[in-house]
Amino acid sequence: MLQPKALDEFRPHLRQKARVIFQSVSPAAQKPIPYANAAGKSFDVCVIGHLRPVKDPFRAALAARRLPQESRIRILHFGAAMTPQMASFAREEMERNIRYRWLGERPRWRVQQVLSRSPLCVLSSRLEGGANLLSEAIVNQVPVLASRIPGSIGILGNEYPGFFSVGNTAQLAQLLYRSETDSEFLARLRSHCAGLSPLFRPEREMAAWKLLLNELAGHQD
Repeated sequence: MLQPKALDEFRPHLRQKARVIFQSVSPAAQKPIPYANAAGKSFDVCVIGHLRPVKDPFRAALAARRLPQESRIRILHFGAAMTPQMASFAREEMERNIRYRWLGERPRWRVQQVLSRSPLCVLSSRLEGGANLLSEAIVNQVPVLASRIPGSIGILGNEYPGFFSVGNTAQLAQLLYRSETDSEFLARLRSHCAGLSPLFRPEREMAAWKLLLNELAGHQD
């Protein structure tokens, strides 16, 4: 399993056969430039994920529509459209929503670079086993606003202050604006995520796999 909450999906007598191994993530190749909340500068919120229903891909864009006029938030969305209808919706949203930019599919290194330099990212999925975006954001010390689903709770913890209910546009809008305007809240999110970074170190994953393989082979090393 990729995160502890996944164990809840098993019947009790099967849980003892399951093991949690966090997928390791390496930080972005380039050292991120710390975000400066300077006057006149946009507050770029990163959304990464292909445009398909399970990702609820336009939730951040819809939330951005509700922000007050003085907000400097801009949603930068990376990901390929899985259907022509999704592509049309994204283009139409850009036309009607000045805060939303769909940038399509870009090279992984470029997306990682943008993520590492973002002050905030949004994971709005309706279902995840253990989202790569979440672990990548944590390792790059980027705070996250996430839908309250088991796959994210298992990594971030039930008390994480950056959760919103699945599909709840109003809650997400409130969290976006608070993240932009309340530096203490944003720092709290960042500190929480940074504290989870050791979970995704390559050496930790390697040790976990070694332990599992030794267990299967009947060794006790």
